[in-house]
Amino acid sequence: MPSIEQLVCFVSAAESGSFSAASRELGKAQSAVSTAINNLEIDADVELFDRSSRSPKLTEAGEALLKSARTVLHS
Repeated sequence: MPSIEQLVCFVSAAESGSFSAASRELGKAQSAVSTAINNLEIDADVELFDRSSRSPKLTEAGEALLKSARTVLHS
């Protein structure tokens, strides 16, 4: 089960389009955001972002999790 912190970092990165923008938005170090998302990916055993380009893009699994994460965080 992902932590609320992991979900917040994930949603922020997905919505802002970058881990650095998410870190600024959340007032956290970029390494903390990256670590939270990496741990979320490890725990879920799935890649949530395609990091092959300069800006991370959501994978299909990331898109699916984003919908669920928003529901959890806004309930």
